[in-house]
Amino acid sequence: MIFGRSKRKAGDGGAIVDFWAWWPTVRPAVEAAISSGDWGRLTPQFSRRIEAIHPALQWEFSSGTTARHALVVSAAGDAQLRPVAARWGALAPAADATWEYHTARQPSPEIFQATIELGQGVKLDLARMRFTFSRDGEAPEIDVVAHHPGFHVLEEQARGQVTFLTLDWLLGEDGVEEWIGAISWETDEPPGAADPAELAAAVEALREEYSTPQWVLMSADLPDGNPVIATAQRPLRPVRWPRFDTHVAITLPYRHRDAVGLPETESLTALREFEDTALSTAAGTDGVLLAHETSRGTRTLHYYVDADSPAADDLAEAAGWWQDGRVRVERHFDPSFERIMRFR
Repeated sequence: MIFGRSKRKAGDGGAIVDFWAWWPTVRPAVEAAISSGDWGRLTPQFSRRIEAIHPALQWEFSSGTTARHALVVSAAGDAQLRPVAARWGALAPAADATWEYHTARQPSPEIFQATIELGQGVKLDLARMRFTFSRDGEAPEIDVVAHHPGFHVLEEQARGQVTFLTLDWLLGEDGVEEWIGAISWETDEPPGAADPAELAAAVEALREEYSTPQWVLMSADLPDGNPVIATAQRPLRPVRWPRFDTHVAITLPYRHRDAVGLPETESLTALREFEDTALSTAAGTDGVLLAHETSRGTRTLHYYVDADSPAADDLAEAAGWWQDGRVRVERHFDPSFERIMRFR
């Protein structure tokens, strides 16, 4: 068996444990500060604790969805930080009537009844925010164009900032990451512009459509003329599996193949059984198979796993049980899913 790996960049797991040991001691002071508005030394204390986990994480207190308050520690769309935030969230205590905990900013659609000030006297009534949106065929994402009459007086950078902020407020950070494709903005109102609630409803319908895993079959011809067959889970977005930051590619050769290198019945059955039993068992709850591709006598299975678990090592060990030839296992830190983006 051939085995390769690349280094992982991660947050401080010990600092996460320390944070949650510290939280009960400071929670009463936080609740008092929310009531009084007097944060005193609490803000720098929180900043130090979060920076100890990873200096690029963002944190905030907000109103809860079901609890009175929420504590949010967010990667702010940074794919490399998302697993760190996810591990922070995995150790959070259970939500209660007073506190809930999130690893991404939650939707706040009530903001569209407010007016925001952007500096230099520019104010935007968010009730006038509009979006046009479209979906390319059966693609699991929606492309969005934002518009506000006030965009005429804003610089280009500010227009983009307002667009991304309002989408986060409407759908939540994870909702934008999971379901929104191309994002742009226009100074003139485009045809078909709709209010934010209509975009939120379209995203909810898309979420319902993909409430159960869906696999897509793809095929192409290689430069030498041989076919390659691939399947992948959709939507293929890293935010759906925030802990799984490590790509484990397992390439299995097979003996029984047809004239163009695809598996015949005996090998196809063996590959499926090996995937369903040995490999899926090894991955367990700390890994997931997201795609596989087959061509010229080999099948490569693309797993993503939590680097803080033994899943990668367990997969490599299980792969060694394959008896049809020399197995190759490669491991790479890949929280952005770049190594399987071609299947998206």
